[in-house]
Amino acid sequence: MVLMSFVAFMLINMAPGNTLLAQIAGSGAIGGVLDAEVLAEFERELGLDKPLLVRYVDWLFHAVQGDLGGSFVNNQSVLDRIGEKLPTSIQLVIMASIVSLVLAVPIGVLSAARQGGASDYVSRTFAILGLAIPNFFLAIIVLIIFSRWFDISLGSMPKPELWDDPIGNIQKMIAPALVVGFTLIATVMRMARSATLEVLNEDYVRTARAKGLGERVIITRHVVRNAMIPVITIFGNQFAFILGGTVIVEFIFRVPGIGALTLTSINNRDYPLVMGTTLVLGLVVVVTNLLVDLSYGFIDPRIRYS
Repeated sequence: MVLMSFVAFMLINMAPGNTLLAQIAGSGAIGGVLDAEVLAEFERELGLDKPLLVRYVDWLFHAVQGDLGGSFVNNQSVLDRIGEKLPTSIQLVIMASIVSLVLAVPIGVLSAARQGGASDYVSRTFAILGLAIPNFFLAIIVLIIFSRWFDISLGSMPKPELWDDPIGNIQKMIAPALVVGFTLIATVMRMARSATLEVLNEDYVRTARAKGLGERVIITRHVVRNAMIPVITIFGNQFAFILGGTVIVEFIFRVPGIGALTLTSINNRDYPLVMGTTLVLGLVVVVTNLLVDLSYGFIDPRIRYS
């Protein structure tokens, strides 16, 4: 996380342009010309006149104490801004993950059990499409279809709180969740198919068949559980990936999540907010990978940790 924060800090600070400072100091411009002294004063107040490494060390010193600073735009606490937006993004990713698991795992297992059949070819074609179509392109297509065919503007729909209006909340979130989960469905489905095929060729599966067990019993009791370890691994990695990949989708559907907040902060050169969102997303990746590793022991009793 320290390495990630260092790279992110250097990249955002070395990006061309100074949009935020020009916006703040615009009030000191005379006749539309930016006053260099006013700009320099703002730089000193914000600490941007210090060397880059000094600024990073100063930011890191405060970050490890839980202080991510205030936004350059409105001086609101970065933690407060993230706390407002993060639940929406988490809900979006959880909905996408639930849909992907409910659809991808059964389809992948069925495709492997009927290898070479019509359902296998259909599922593999769907998986290829899911991996090939970018989610931002799919999001635009979904917006156009609902706007032209159903006269529904998904981007302008209000988003009520889940506890206040569950139906309205789900209506707003279901389309972006399906778009975000489309790639995840394809990835998990391919992994579930590959893992199931590998397990089906194991000796104990052939032994179970020789004992006269039915195919459904073999798959549900012996194959699926052993095939879930690589599926959970790829799912955990993709879960962290799609949380960071919701930036464009949230922006297109006007979902007030951390992805849209990150994109806006980058455009505004709001350095503390960019670093805060990056740190939170990096933490999610680390924690998700840890939980995936710990879950192996629950899925496969043969795995023991010392």
